Amino acid sequence: MEHCRFLVGLILAVLLSQGSPSKITVEELEDMVFLTCNANIERLEGTLPLPHGKMWNLGKRNLDPRGIYVCNGTDEQDHKRHFTQVYFRMCQNCVELDSATLAGIIITDLIATLLLALGVYCFSGHETGRFSKAADTQVLLENDQLYQPLRDRNDAQYSHLGENWPRKK
Repeated sequence: MEHCRFLVGLILAVLLSQGSPSKITVEELEDMVFLTCNANIERLEGTLPLPHGKMWNLGKRNLDPRGIYVCNGTDEQDHKRHFTQVYFRMCQNCVELDSATLAGIIITDLIATLLLALGVYCFSGHETGRFSKAADTQVLLENDQLYQPLRDRNDAQYSHLGENWPRKK
């Protein structure tokens, strides 16, 4: 609660120090925000207030009331219009996304993607065992023949391997 009051006080101090002294006072009672002026208040833009005479209720501060309001002076020598900008940002779960934060997110995403790709390459890129050289070479037929001539009942290249075994009929 103390942090919220400090934040509101800081915002008001910055806003009030930017121009001439304002005739509008911004009051915070419990969780409501009120504007008070000794004359009439006009809304230029922002939250539509509920007027109560010279005091306007802008609503709950958790709903982020904001806007630009004008207090018309009643003094004879004061013909100036005093502007006050009200801006509450009470979002508890908001994160400001500026260019540095966005660049950090993108760079972190690229690094994570590269590390993941490197891990996949390291685990799946290499064979687990080494085969002998004999398995890598293909046995060629004699005299550079492309096809082996057929013999009687030898209709396949390896059919002579089982000649000594009895055949089932």
